[in-house]
Amino acid sequence: MQQPSPAPVAPLGQAGRATAGWRDVRLGRRLWGTALLLAAGLLTLTAIVIAPSITAYRDSQSNLGRISRLRQVLEAANRLSAERGPANVMMSIAPGSDPAAQARLAAFRAGSDSALAALSGAAAADEPGHTLPYRFLSATAARLDEARRDVDRVAALPAAERRLEDITGAIGRMVAAVDTFQDVVAWEIREIGRADPALAGSALIGHAVSDLREYGGRIGSAIIPAVAVHRPLDTRQFTDATQIRGRILELLRVLRGQVAFGPGQPLEGLFREVEATFAGQGLGLIETTIAEGRASGRYSLTADELTRRYVPTLKPVEALRERYLAGMVAGFAAERDAVRTRLLLVACGTVAVLLLLVALLHSLRTSVLRPLLIARETAMALAEGGAPAPRPAAALRIVEIRRLFDALAVLEERMRERARLMETLRRQAETDGLTGLSNRRGLALAMARAAPVGPAAALMIDLDGFKKVNDTLGHEAGDDLIRQAGARLCACIGQAGLVARMGGDEFAVLLPGCDEAAAVTVAGTILHGLSEPFPIDGQTLHLGASIGIALSPLHGPLADALLASADMALYEAKRAGRHCHRVFTPALREAILSWTARQQEFPRALAEGEFTLFYQPQVRLRDRRIVGAEALIRWRHPRLGLLAPGAFLAPLEASRLAGPVGRWVLREACAQAAAWRRAGAADLRVSVNLFGAQFHSVSLVDEVRAALADSGLPASALELEITETIILQHDEALIAPLRALRDLGIGLAFDDYGTGYASLSLLKRFPLTRLKIDRSFVQGMESPVQDRTSQDRASQDRTSQDRAIVRSVLTLGRSFGLSVIAEGVETEAAAGRLLAKGCEEAQGYLFGRPMPAEAFAALCRPEERRTA
Repeated sequence: MQQPSPAPVAPLGQAGRATAGWRDVRLGRRLWGTALLLAAGLLTLTAIVIAPSITAYRDSQSNLGRISRLRQVLEAANRLSAERGPANVMMSIAPGSDPAAQARLAAFRAGSDSALAALSGAAAADEPGHTLPYRFLSATAARLDEARRDVDRVAALPAAERRLEDITGAIGRMVAAVDTFQDVVAWEIREIGRADPALAGSALIGHAVSDLREYGGRIGSAIIPAVAVHRPLDTRQFTDATQIRGRILELLRVLRGQVAFGPGQPLEGLFREVEATFAGQGLGLIETTIAEGRASGRYSLTADELTRRYVPTLKPVEALRERYLAGMVAGFAAERDAVRTRLLLVACGTVAVLLLLVALLHSLRTSVLRPLLIARETAMALAEGGAPAPRPAAALRIVEIRRLFDALAVLEERMRERARLMETLRRQAETDGLTGLSNRRGLALAMARAAPVGPAAALMIDLDGFKKVNDTLGHEAGDDLIRQAGARLCACIGQAGLVARMGGDEFAVLLPGCDEAAAVTVAGTILHGLSEPFPIDGQTLHLGASIGIALSPLHGPLADALLASADMALYEAKRAGRHCHRVFTPALREAILSWTARQQEFPRALAEGEFTLFYQPQVRLRDRRIVGAEALIRWRHPRLGLLAPGAFLAPLEASRLAGPVGRWVLREACAQAAAWRRAGAADLRVSVNLFGAQFHSVSLVDEVRAALADSGLPASALELEITETIILQHDEALIAPLRALRDLGIGLAFDDYGTGYASLSLLKRFPLTRLKIDRSFVQGMESPVQDRTSQDRASQDRTSQDRAIVRSVLTLGRSFGLSVIAEGVETEAAAGRLLAKGCEEAQGYLFGRPMPAEAFAALCRPEERRTA
């Protein structure tokens, strides 16, 4: 019987291939679906990450445009201002006498027209929402044309027919054209502040630098008309020049406090050149001309000569303006480029990650999932008794997948390392390397963050006596002291504020949400904390601190200007004796400006011989014979007249010219005393007050010896007076030079003894020859009118105390073998009481006020020396 044949069955290999192909297609779709989902998620994440970069790029591009436009506006303003210079020259020379001056005026006018035309084109083509005010530009052009016609009319007149009013009117119209254009500048800065408040500070500093050049030219224009017609300055011209000079000094002070012109900055050297050339030489030339015009109208320079000498001093100001404005534009361009680079890096990174993702999925599909699927199909075929279908070799191996993941891990680690590096650099840029506190930049950022919040207080703190620690124990001990001081400040402030180190031994504290009462309380806590002893290298050091306080918004916005106000208050605390705090007041600003103005005039005063010496007689009480003279400095100021020491001595002592002026006083007094002794006053001595700065010089003894040798004055005829303040500041450093001076035979007097903190041990340690009783004790000896009121009884008690102090000083002098002289004797009763107590010598208004050398010489004649 024939068996039925079996139904045909497809070969196992063909069925396996069909099934594997279908599964391979399904696997591929799943992989690509997964890839698309991952890619979509990655793109979404990238969009979230890249959106701030796109916004930052657009903002930086807009900021660059705004700053570039501001630079164009400020350059136009300065071109208009600069046109005044050649216009002044044309109105001060004869018509047609100087073709070069005419060509120069034409070139400057062309520059002004070109700048205005460029701005007019910008006004027509600017973006919506920020168009320059065309009405201001047209008004400026109209006024400029009117001023030019007036200048041409005056320049065409013969020199003899030009009137001061014509020249002044023409210059006034030129100034009016510039003032009209200032509305464009103000509008532009206001629009910048509205668009981005962070740009307002840079814009205002740029405006201040531009204004410095404008007012530098304007002060010359204020006085040149009078010089051109040889007329004295009238009250209005003098007032205008004085006000412009004050504005210039204020602008210099403001710029001096800006970080951009501070130590280590690219513009520091150029700003110092501005101070030396423009503020020193240029304003000095202007001040001299003002003094001549105010006094007589006889000028040492013609208008043309004055212009040619003064204008070059403005060149550093113009260079400062150009470099600062160019730096602003370059800075914002660099910021835009950095944002653009970051944006491109993020985009490229995203594309790279997407490509890596595609490669990874393809590798997984080829080298892992497909081999697994083949293995499964092979196992099933073998289980059913068939043979596995042949498969092509895999393109990738497992080891290659591992290498890919290793590369991704390395990339991730490098990105994390870069992030850590950027964070470290940012922290280093905002942190002081010695103390770990915020530095000046970190404080500025903290103030910017706290500015919109509300009121705040800024404290400037300076360690008293730190320099002595550095000089005696070394810089390592000084660094340790700075670290300990910073830690104590942080402990005093806690979480209530921010402590920053500004440099050297100066710290700043920012207290957000703090009023004046709270700031004063914190300052008291800091003073107490810093007065505690510091353990340094096995020693215990006692220091103190001086603190200045400024409040925002009462004293200004929370910015560098507020720190400058706190710095002024700190300076006042130092002047008050240190170890205290002071709160800023507007009067302090005026005092500091006056102080600074005085210091700027000292070089001229010394060079031109404006300092002079007055002499006050010193008499022997028993016969009223003149035995000595105290040399007292005076200043014949060209504008303010004769100034007493109280008006200038403090800023002089704090200036770098204290040493040179002290040497001049010493030599002048020695020469004058030698002349008196040759004229007949053979036993006359002269007393000279020394500045503290003279003890910083290692050549003090040589300077005194040279002054004696040059004048021919015997050493015994010279007495040097040293105040208690100088002794307390220098202490041990004084002993060697004072002993050397005493060995020469020079007398050493201790001035104002008993008014401060000097101890009795000073009389033993220092080689003194005389004590001077302070005028406050001498004048306090006078008995008040007897009354029964408690106030008069208190006054009588003070009188008794003053008399006791005078007796004690006289007793000390006799015990130590020292001579004693009393100051401030103004009545016969006081002179009689001092003589009765054993005081041998005195000086005061009773015997003679300080007087010029000629008047004192009359008293030194033999027949007059007993009539003092």
